[in-house]
Amino acid sequence: MKIYLVRHGQTDWNVQMMAQGQTDIPLNQTGIEQAETLRDRVRDYDFDICYCSPLVRAVKTAEIVVDGRCKVVKDKLLIERGFGKYEGTTPTDDWLKYWRLDYHDDEMGMEPLTAVFERSREFFEKIKKNHPADAKILVVGHGGMLKTLHYNIVGYDQNTDFMNVHFKNGDIWEYEV
Repeated sequence: MKIYLVRHGQTDWNVQMMAQGQTDIPLNQTGIEQAETLRDRVRDYDFDICYCSPLVRAVKTAEIVVDGRCKVVKDKLLIERGFGKYEGTTPTDDWLKYWRLDYHDDEMGMEPLTAVFERSREFFEKIKKNHPADAKILVVGHGGMLKTLHYNIVGYDQNTDFMNVHFKNGDIWEYEV
């Protein structure tokens, strides 16, 4: 099975380095152009299906990239991590503590990283169960969620530096599982 992970195109909040989380922010013009560039780059890929987060920035990116060549399915498991009181703000230095598996204090209302890992693991198991071994699956989502999906595919442990992987807007990463 081939899985292609794509981060949505740029939004105005990306430009301002603001945490979007589950706030439904649309693509800006650059984000639309990034999706169009990616569409042209993957025009010869034969995706069997595309899954995307239900947030508008991911849906629009998915629709542009697949350009009608396969079905786009919105899946709530792919929604971005809830950043609580950080949504709409520029993260501070203490932001990094929220990217540790052992951090569960919800003073800022942030979804625990373990919960995001569980959602992405559930999604990964679902696509492996529901698609043949030779399927080609496109997944369009968000930086935080894709990071956890990446590590569910390649593996991780308590010492993994989760800040070591970063999906840029409009990036595509390919995995064979």
